[in-house]
Amino acid sequence: MDDPRETTRERLRGIIENQREEIEQLWLERVQRDIVKTPGLELTQLRDGMPDYLIALSKALRGSKSTGESLGERGESAWVQVARDHGITRVRIGFDITQLIHEFVVLRRVISEVAKKYDPELVGAEPLLTELLDSAITVAVQAYVDARDYEARRTQAANIAFLIHELRQPVSTAMLTSAQLRRSAVGDHAPGFDKLDRTLRRLADLIDGVLLTEKLEAGEVQPQLMEIKLRQVMEPVESLKKSAEDKGLEFHTTYDPELTVVLDPTLTRSIVRNLVENAVKYTDQGAVDVSVVNTRDAIIVDVRDTCQGLSAEELHTIFEPFKRGRTDKTGTGLGLAIARRAAEAQGGSIHAESPGPTGCRFSVTLPHLVREDHRPQKA
Repeated sequence: MDDPRETTRERLRGIIENQREEIEQLWLERVQRDIVKTPGLELTQLRDGMPDYLIALSKALRGSKSTGESLGERGESAWVQVARDHGITRVRIGFDITQLIHEFVVLRRVISEVAKKYDPELVGAEPLLTELLDSAITVAVQAYVDARDYEARRTQAANIAFLIHELRQPVSTAMLTSAQLRRSAVGDHAPGFDKLDRTLRRLADLIDGVLLTEKLEAGEVQPQLMEIKLRQVMEPVESLKKSAEDKGLEFHTTYDPELTVVLDPTLTRSIVRNLVENAVKYTDQGAVDVSVVNTRDAIIVDVRDTCQGLSAEELHTIFEPFKRGRTDKTGTGLGLAIARRAAEAQGGSIHAESPGPTGCRFSVTLPHLVREDHRPQKA
């Protein structure tokens, strides 16, 4: 027995395929008429992509059972291809996402009218059109939001980069002046210069941290993959080990220092340093454990500690810039944000969990991935 939905799908497909020009013309007349009512509003690039989109819709209606995809999924695929080819939803001055949604709605109404005109007995076409076109609306809105956010991050990064450049100059001058004055200072002044140097170094580190965070947020950091020994990217662990022991913490490491890995040394050192530094800083008693496991597909860096733990809410926000867990310790809230973006820049990911009343685990996965445009070099 024929499936009524499949029959409706096939009849609707035939109408879209055979009456494409009429559908396109009627749609264009409707949206242009609406445009006249709103001065300053323009048609989106869906106008240029309409012929291809109608062809894609008719293909999406053809035998979706064989692929295992739902009609909505095929509708998404059809829209993504057309949108990419015609640059639809690209962020630019004057682009109005609400206008694009309106044009989709008009298209749904027009196809429905044409279907009734040529096949009055056709029943159930409206739900199929809704499933097809609503999926495209969802994808279009998300693509627009992502692109807009990306452009906003790029603009923000450029503004902050300018500010950072302006801040670096006086800090560098102050550090140089301090070094020159120290040479002629008497012994009683040495502690004061030590304090000044520590403060200036902390300020310089903060400036560099903000700049790196913004560059990573804006996607402006391209990984430089290199073939190196694991010990070369785990160097920060050794210096932090002393800091942990000075606090009375146990500090354990488990990894093969001679393991050869392919990754970005600078970004990976930043990940390791920020995660381990974070663990040592927020653990007042107990231990910090650092391990690296090499699997067939990735290396996994685990940092475990016995800190006070994190709530579910904190786990959701801890990787955002300037977000910090409940603590009375000083900090900028940039370390974990940098670690996350540095991992993602290499195609990796980071995960945090706090399974008990105390203790945290941060796990970073960095894939064994060599892209054609980033062939590794020897360190």
